[in-house]
Amino acid sequence: MSSVDIAAIVTELQELLGARIVKAYQPGKEEIRLKLHQKEKGGIDLIIEAGRRIHITKYKRPSPRMPSNFSMFLRKHLGGGRISQIRQLDFDRIVEITIERWDKKLSLIAELLPRGNVVVIDETGKIMLPLKRKSFASRKIKVGENYKRPPSRGNPLKMSEDDLMTLCKSSRDKDIIRVLASELGLGGLYAEEVCKKAGIDNKKKANELTENEIKAIHATILRIFEPIITNDKSKLKAHIVVEKEGKVDVLPFELSIYETKEKVFFPSFNDAADDFFTTQIAEEIEEKAIDKREKEIEKYERILNEQAQALRKFTIKEKECIEKGELIYARYTEIEDILREMGEKRKVVTLTLPNTELQLEIDTSVSLHKNANAYYEKAKAFRKKRAGVERAMEETQAKISREKEKEVRVEEELMPKRKEVRREKEEWYERFRWFWTSDGFLVVGGKDATSNEILAKKHMEPTDLFFHTQAEGAPVVIAKTGGKEVSEEGLREIAQFATSYSNLWKYGFYEGECYCVTGKQVSKTPPSGEYIKKGSFVVRGKRKYFKAPLGLCIGIEKDKKRLVACPSSESQKSRLDNFVELVPGDGLEKNELSKEIVKFFIDSAKDENKEEIKRIATQDKILSFLPPGKSSVKLKV
Repeated sequence: MSSVDIAAIVTELQELLGARIVKAYQPGKEEIRLKLHQKEKGGIDLIIEAGRRIHITKYKRPSPRMPSNFSMFLRKHLGGGRISQIRQLDFDRIVEITIERWDKKLSLIAELLPRGNVVVIDETGKIMLPLKRKSFASRKIKVGENYKRPPSRGNPLKMSEDDLMTLCKSSRDKDIIRVLASELGLGGLYAEEVCKKAGIDNKKKANELTENEIKAIHATILRIFEPIITNDKSKLKAHIVVEKEGKVDVLPFELSIYETKEKVFFPSFNDAADDFFTTQIAEEIEEKAIDKREKEIEKYERILNEQAQALRKFTIKEKECIEKGELIYARYTEIEDILREMGEKRKVVTLTLPNTELQLEIDTSVSLHKNANAYYEKAKAFRKKRAGVERAMEETQAKISREKEKEVRVEEELMPKRKEVRREKEEWYERFRWFWTSDGFLVVGGKDATSNEILAKKHMEPTDLFFHTQAEGAPVVIAKTGGKEVSEEGLREIAQFATSYSNLWKYGFYEGECYCVTGKQVSKTPPSGEYIKKGSFVVRGKRKYFKAPLGLCIGIEKDKKRLVACPSSESQKSRLDNFVELVPGDGLEKNELSKEIVKFFIDSAKDENKEEIKRIATQDKILSFLPPGKSSVKLKV
């Protein structure tokens, strides 16, 4: 990124002020990713790559299994802090991000110039930790040292005409384009654009420019870079310049040098930079992947060549041994006569019979029949080795074919676009156990004495229905009826819900009894002289009793994609995409069962939905929906 690019990016990054730092990652040697949370936009990823770039990214790269020391340091010292300032230091390729936390105020310095760095400094300017420890002639990037940035150049966006004139007149035999590119940090591309639009020959010596020419250059700089000078991101026209060979450049506004080129425009410079640099990285990864694939193919071809040589060797040896065995039988008498004439006392003798080139090794301690058999056995051993090599060659050929067929699709596979998940505001009842009856009434149950107390005191109306079992340790269950009549099916569902979350489940009952009253019959005021403990209530008046089977379903709603626990009626099951039906019994403990249910939901999900299901069906959520004691899985759908 050039100084101009960074200035444009920083203009847009002002929207991150107030964002909270959630976590830090280091997916690459030079790359830091800050996971941020902003109230209005939710999760945002900010990428900082030392010596190269800074921008918001919508691409997700795999994080290392083990976090680096630097990322752990960032998590410890920046986690939970909020971004209070983002600024470009003068017009240099250096960005300072100030993070304020309840206990400290730190700065993260992103050096995006060659041999750049990422440095954490405290309020006094001392280096707490750099990404890379380095020493230069004018500064040291080490822990405990005062942070010094590289020598600064002039800022063309704030430079007056007089200052520009002084700079040009004092430059020694330098072309104006070199002065603008190097001395003012505009870079060659923007320096050329300034000269072209100001009507100045870019090869003209800077100290030979007239006053009017310098004024023209100054006015052109202010005009070209107006969106950055005024911090008006609405005037940016972010785009990528495209040619047949691919993406050529990324720019915050249009330049005449690319006037005839094809361009792809983006809603923000962050989006354009993200797309451009991600493509570059994807190409780099793709080159590495292709290089790796070619090396694998070379390796397997080398192995295949060695296997082919071994196969030839074993084939020849097998054939030779068979021929020697047959030769012994074919010229049995002749060999016996030769051995008798030799009168050798050596155990093994070597013979070459007339009219043959084969050398026979004969063991004189055994018969010629056994010598022939020995050659046949050797041939058999070589045949087995040959067969083994042939199988190995088939496997190697298959590996080569697989490698050649591999399609390197980096942008889709190695760097898939993050699926945006729309997070809806959590409803008040989602802090409790809840479900909707088949006739459309909200039912909410407590999880413990505290939530029972909150539910009855804060959320129960006189016209609501109050369900409870006689067994100790039962939840408060209220149906938000608003005085309307609940159907018989709805009442049975609520009764099953109430009994299933009572201790009747833990004791292994398959059926339980509960009663129902209106909200106005329930009070926290005990009779005079008596005391009721937390989570308990006084119920006055007539009660209606229900008997209900114990059974629950934990599943994912079809419409809102939320995790819900509900009675195991058929009408409730029909509302769920996937569910697990539970019954009391000597099954699994809650912790083991919750893991099994999480695995079931993830395994059942389609590949494109797995990440969303992981977010919805967490182990903690499932644990909060499980009834007391052990449970058995009756059905998985």
